[in-house]
Amino acid sequence: MNLVERFAEAFNRHDVDGLLDCFTADATYRDLFYGPHAGPAGLRGMFERMFREGRDYRWSMDAIVMDDRRAAAEWTFAYTATAAVPRSEGRRIRFSGMSIFEMEGGRIRAYREYANTGAALLQLGFAPESIAKVLSRGLPAG
Repeated sequence: MNLVERFAEAFNRHDVDGLLDCFTADATYRDLFYGPHAGPAGLRGMFERMFREGRDYRWSMDAIVMDDRRAAAEWTFAYTATAAVPRSEGRRIRFSGMSIFEMEGGRIRAYREYANTGAALLQLGFAPESIAKVLSRGLPAG
């Protein structure tokens, strides 16, 4: 099992310690919904929050291309929102995306992802005007 697969398996088990074992001590993680996090404490807090706000996770790495320094993975992500997100409780969310993993010494040094966030926000129950507002924040300046 490669590092990307180990990462996804730990995530699907809600295994925060297993997830942290996939990262270097100075790792950075840029999540589309939770923003940037760094280091073990930052990543732990982010993963614990994710697992409070969702259940029945299934992160499937559909295609992985990797070498010793980088990996790219195309994926499908699904979960059910919990009562920690009252407006979305019980909603089943499913969307696709891609991640870039920069690796060092067999661990993830930097992680970033790209996905159709609009589709996820719509499934979470956001109104179209709210989705437009959220998505406009990510537009390049100019």
